[in-house]
Amino acid sequence: MIMRKLFLISLFTLAPVLVLAAPPTSAAQQPKLDIKLFLGTGGTTYVSMLETGRERDTFAGWQIGFGPRVRRRQAFIEVLFSFNRWSFAGTKPDVGGFKAQVNSFELPFHMGYIPYKNPYFKLFLYAGYVNHFNTKIIVDIDGGPTFKVRPKEDNIAIYQAIARFGASVDLAMFNLDFNYSISLNSATTTSFRTSYHQLQLNLAYLF
Repeated sequence: MIMRKLFLISLFTLAPVLVLAAPPTSAAQQPKLDIKLFLGTGGTTYVSMLETGRERDTFAGWQIGFGPRVRRRQAFIEVLFSFNRWSFAGTKPDVGGFKAQVNSFELPFHMGYIPYKNPYFKLFLYAGYVNHFNTKIIVDIDGGPTFKVRPKEDNIAIYQAIARFGASVDLAMFNLDFNYSISLNSATTTSFRTSYHQLQLNLAYLF
């Protein structure tokens, strides 16, 4: 598993260098830089592989972020930092009803292909490797106090390696992005595996 992660990281690091380092044949093929500032919403589904079968839980969330995108000819890469939050509610024998918010941040590396473009419209198809870090859980007890816990204290993994696939379009100075993500490691620290699936829809402004 460690070698697999290192291979993926090396691949996504080396490939952009090879694409951008190739000598240009004209000024029109020089790399072009865009800065994306985006805000979006999404749904996160956890699938727990229990002895009694699979259990699914889906939670709504949102994300905000920014980062550079470099285009050259029909290829592009982007590195986008984002802050993410999703919320869930439930009951526990020791505390009763509660609501919780999970804070996390992501650092994805996307590489892709531009099958069509003109001055006002561009289509992007991409795949990527996402570094996802859960940092804090804010728990609000019904009729009681609010307190913060670490992810491991609630059996949530601190680091998740995630594969992402998506498509986006540029409409003048705006970008609309839709992507799907799936975890490469368990999303929890429990003895059973919990898969992580996520859908995101983001709207960005291009600088």
